[in-house]
Amino acid sequence: MGAQTDHAVVLRLSDYSETSQIATLFAQRGGKLRLIAKGLRRSTRKRFAVGLDLLEYGVVRYVRARGDAGLGTLAEWTQLDAFLGLRRALLRQYGAFYAVELTDRLTEEYDPHPELFDALVELLRGLATDEPPALPDGRPGTPAALIVRFQAALLRAIGFAPVLRQCVDCGKPRVRDTAAYFSSTAGGLLCRECQQRHREKRRLSPRLLDLPAQAQAPEDWFPLLDYHIRHIAGTAARTAKRLSTLIAQTRQR
Repeated sequence: MGAQTDHAVVLRLSDYSETSQIATLFAQRGGKLRLIAKGLRRSTRKRFAVGLDLLEYGVVRYVRARGDAGLGTLAEWTQLDAFLGLRRALLRQYGAFYAVELTDRLTEEYDPHPELFDALVELLRGLATDEPPALPDGRPGTPAALIVRFQAALLRAIGFAPVLRQCVDCGKPRVRDTAAYFSSTAGGLLCRECQQRHREKRRLSPRLLDLPAQAQAPEDWFPLLDYHIRHIAGTAARTAKRLSTLIAQTRQR
């Protein structure tokens, strides 16, 4: 099989030998790639090895693994953006780490998700910029709002977007100013009557669901979507607890 070229983001790096690394990339057309980068860590007096960095965005040239398992081979990498602005604040760094960790955990190798790739690059660019543009609904593009926007894009891409306008059990639309419950196992909202049949659930504030999109606070939505993502993944993201604290602190400023 010949070499392929794609745009990609570096999700994870791990040492393979004294001179090589395994690079996990998320590519626009190829999906998640696990590639061995031979000689990536080798330097000589005449040549310095050009290493990959986590969170980089660039153009990758690679050869796929034979079959659906095993490692492909990284042939060439050209960096397009290192998103240096991510290092200016902990919230930006942890938001980026959270996004790449979940992308790695919740996608399969060679399963393309171009819309998720675009959302990931959009998030990294937004977090690396001091003044990101406003969101499509008019809300300011704050780091917290950008992270929540990515959570929603991730859930849509993998087919687990929650139902939030009606009870997933009985199908009745939610009535304003009434209590509601959320069940990740059920896939969304539960009304007061149906929630009694579900063990896994959490109560939601009516205010969270009743406010118009422009008035909703990302600090309220992050814990709910992270709760849902945690149940889907089977475990919490390593960065989730610290990121949740950092996002909650933005409310106090």
